[in-house]
Amino acid sequence: MDTLTTPRAHAVASLADLDAIGTLPAVLKPSVGGGGSMNLFLAQTRAELDTFGRYLLGLYPEFIVQEYVGTPQSEYTVGVLHTMDGAYVNSIAIRRHLGAAISSRIRVPNVSGRAELGPTLVISSGFSHGDIGRFPEVTVPSARIAAALGAQGAVNIQCRLVDGEIYVFEINPRFSGTTSLRAMVGYNEPDVLIRHHVLGEPVEPGFAYAEGTILRGLSETYVSPGQMAAVAGGAD
Repeated sequence: MDTLTTPRAHAVASLADLDAIGTLPAVLKPSVGGGGSMNLFLAQTRAELDTFGRYLLGLYPEFIVQEYVGTPQSEYTVGVLHTMDGAYVNSIAIRRHLGAAISSRIRVPNVSGRAELGPTLVISSGFSHGDIGRFPEVTVPSARIAAALGAQGAVNIQCRLVDGEIYVFEINPRFSGTTSLRAMVGYNEPDVLIRHHVLGEPVEPGFAYAEGTILRGLSETYVSPGQMAAVAGGAD
């Protein structure tokens, strides 16, 4: 496997640990229990780093500070699928659209002085949508990473593409929140594994699937007071 490139990261268990962080802007996030971008912060100054760090240390015994890299236009969520025996099956990526409020957890003007990061710094909300396809510039190195880790089943890799190289900031050995989006283009990971391991059907490595753009949105549903009461009563 090629060298795995990641943003510079520091484990923080005390205020003194913050002194070792020399690169800003930086992302502060819990080491565990932080799914869905919960309790995630973006610091551009030492004052912000100290404020957010104090807050997180009041909630967690330890958290991570990770260098902010790339631009919002270069962020991908990549799925790599193996059988439960470890045989490679396929890979897919979504280039995230982070321009809408629904997909952005944090959006602030870039005042860090680092123009290469773009005019706006954005952290994804985890509610992904965007362009979906093979994107070999990210799926090929992600597949090598998953193989080196001895992956079994589904692995999801979050990364940004910077100067032709992927910077991995998170790896999750599980089905992604974009699993349903992938299934819409014929890349149905649970179906593949069930058919192979339960029904005994062969797996076609690198099987074909569609490419395009998938957008998510919000819808409104009216719930009458009686329906709400029924739901509340059923929860007791």
